[in-house]
Amino acid sequence: MFEELFTGPIALARHYASPFPEERRQFLRHLNDLGYARNTLHAVACELVVIARHLDLSGRDALDVAVVAAAARRWAPHRTRRHRGATATRATRHFRYWAEQWLRWWGRLTEPAPVAPPPFHGLLDAFTAYLRDERGLTSASIRSHGWKTKTFLAWYWPQGRAFADVTIQDVDAFLTAKGRATWSRRSVAVAVQALRAFFRYAEPARHCRTGIAAAITGPRLYALETLPSGPAWADVEAIITGLATDRAVDIRRVAALLLFATYGFRVGEVAGLTLDDLDWEHEVIHIRRVKRHDVQTYPLSNEAGVALLRYITDVRPRGRWRAVFLTLKAPHRPLSCGGLYHLASRVLCARGLQLRHHGPHALRHACATRLLSQGLSFKDIGDHLGHRSADATAVYAKVDLPSLREVARFDLGGVR
Repeated sequence: MFEELFTGPIALARHYASPFPEERRQFLRHLNDLGYARNTLHAVACELVVIARHLDLSGRDALDVAVVAAAARRWAPHRTRRHRGATATRATRHFRYWAEQWLRWWGRLTEPAPVAPPPFHGLLDAFTAYLRDERGLTSASIRSHGWKTKTFLAWYWPQGRAFADVTIQDVDAFLTAKGRATWSRRSVAVAVQALRAFFRYAEPARHCRTGIAAAITGPRLYALETLPSGPAWADVEAIITGLATDRAVDIRRVAALLLFATYGFRVGEVAGLTLDDLDWEHEVIHIRRVKRHDVQTYPLSNEAGVALLRYITDVRPRGRWRAVFLTLKAPHRPLSCGGLYHLASRVLCARGLQLRHHGPHALRHACATRLLSQGLSFKDIGDHLGHRSADATAVYAKVDLPSLREVARFDLGGVR
């Protein structure tokens, strides 16, 4: 592996002469198999020489992470003196990261004791299993319910009382405290839904007293009280045009953004998209609707098809994963919902748009508003977006203000 990264005889001699050359060489081969770029392997190889020289690996015992951290702190001042622009913090972090990765792969690292799970860990796990197996909720809903419930349990447990003693007053106090702190009314309402579901599970299982779920009340939310917030279609087009470069990250961005903006796909639906969902022969794309629990088929537009094909053939890393969108840096893995959110958020924020939210859902709103402006019915828009009810689509009637003004100016022909 050294010969593949270094050509100069002095550099090769240095890497072979430093401690544990075989272990370092095999670790680099392991990273190469994971898909790390050549430049990264080159930098890691140099860092491993430093690590091997500054850690005492002469014995057979594994090293504790504290020993690695101490060695990193001793090395950091030398690094900052020899390399302009280097900082002690960055040098320490880089040393520790690759030392721990190498020693863990080698079996020479003593891992820190795992953090004990919270006392309510078992109860929370059973609740999420109930949501998945019996309620059949989507993964997004399970994460939301689980997070809100965990927040409540983490607030309640330090009081030193058994969960069997929880009361509706405790739930009310929790919701009031969060509402006065950072949560919006809608966030409190989401927590109310989660806690109702949690206590409906906990009460029959006799984890707590009965009647709490029915007594939980939340803030009043008015129908259609907020407008969907999305960029104008001209801004979407300008963003796509501005990303027309040969950079791998931009090629991937364009492919993902076109799916959000053209089809209005949810972030979880794009994250779950696989290569098998792209039917190039019939020029269609199959999407698994996370809320409707079914599969919808869409014609593959020319622009989206070209962008996807370019990304898959020129940029997407090769490997065992079938997910369409993968991380560009090794170790390669499917891009998560959070990764896709940041992908969209960065380009929308860079545009300087005044939006409440800058994630993929803003592009979904832009898609719906554009379809409405083109004259599609609410039924057609709802089907396109995968809405389960007409109420979810009706909110866009408030967005199309020019059309509403046209209705207001309509001549009723003498009707009073």
